[in-house]
Amino acid sequence: MLDKSKTYLIVGLGLLGGKYAQVLSQKGYNVTGITHSQSTLDYALQHGYIRAGKNADFEDLVREADCIIFGLYPTVLLDWVKQYGQLIRPGTMVTDVSGVKRGVVEPVQAALPEGVEFIASHPMAGRETSGIAHSAEVNFAPANFIITPTEKNSQAGIDWCRDLAAELGFKRISVLTPAEHDHMIGYVSQLCHAIAVSLMC
Repeated sequence: MLDKSKTYLIVGLGLLGGKYAQVLSQKGYNVTGITHSQSTLDYALQHGYIRAGKNADFEDLVREADCIIFGLYPTVLLDWVKQYGQLIRPGTMVTDVSGVKRGVVEPVQAALPEGVEFIASHPMAGRETSGIAHSAEVNFAPANFIITPTEKNSQAGIDWCRDLAAELGFKRISVLTPAEHDHMIGYVSQLCHAIAVSLMC
């Protein structure tokens, strides 16, 4: 079970980050948020998705977080961790929503301070829409949630990520290596997009 006394920081309040914030807040968790857009921040605050949030000077929110969820694109995630990762306290559990793992997981794990555990995951619940205003339309229940640990992850970290997925409402939770994840997603997701675009063209 997740600990409701802890603070859950969502970095990136887009479609999936916004949905994470919405569900966790509705279930009584203490959720804060960081996003680059003032309009997104206003929406999240007005709809009760987060208790507090910032789009600048957010170092205090990072230091106060017990758990961090990155709702960022892979390249943005790598840049963010390089710039602000040192602010994360030892003992913090960290995960993401990225659909690509190789080239992301190991660099993020290497960049974070000692004692911070990054346990990567992929909620396969994207839509054709984007942005926090559409996050309420996302339904996690029929979607797959994939946890992609490495040898640097503990069983406690994997269990925490599994508990997070269950609390969010995912019914199908799997554990794969980052390489297995990318190999599978390349066929069942990315290839389908490529075929669809080809047909449209």
